[in-house]
Amino acid sequence: MKILVISDSHGDNNAVISVIKKEKPEMLIHLGDIENDTADIEKALGVPSKPAVFIRGNCDQYDKSLRPVAVFELEGHRFFASHGHLQRASWDISNLVYSAEENDCDIALYGHTHVPLDEEMGAVRVLNPGSISRPRGDSGKSYIIMEMDDDGEYSVEFKNI
Repeated sequence: MKILVISDSHGDNNAVISVIKKEKPEMLIHLGDIENDTADIEKALGVPSKPAVFIRGNCDQYDKSLRPVAVFELEGHRFFASHGHLQRASWDISNLVYSAEENDCDIALYGHTHVPLDEEMGAVRVLNPGSISRPRGDSGKSYIIMEMDDDGEYSVEFKNI
């Protein structure tokens, strides 16, 4: 399964849709600060035949239909997905890791910082795709492609637009 993980598009649905067209993922996980209607993104992906998870970020307060966190299972792995602001991930990711551990998750996904990250903390792999529209630090506009097979093996590739 090919999964596109993005965050912090801040209203730039065109960037999201162009990456969907380029990568042709089988699933999308958007970690918040969408600041736009998700309908165009869902249409480009092919929802409902392809699943999408949308998380509410600190700039998405107008859209109460978005979830603040999501916990789900894929190919034998449990995911904890959050924008990260509720766990104060800008300062320290330990609260995010703790939330993942509380939910028996081995993969924690978050955004908010606009800076890509791939770090192992205990039994939890912590991933941040950076921002697809407004990168910070020395990073470029980025996203993650995760490839997962039926045996639970997976790979993570950070890509720039």
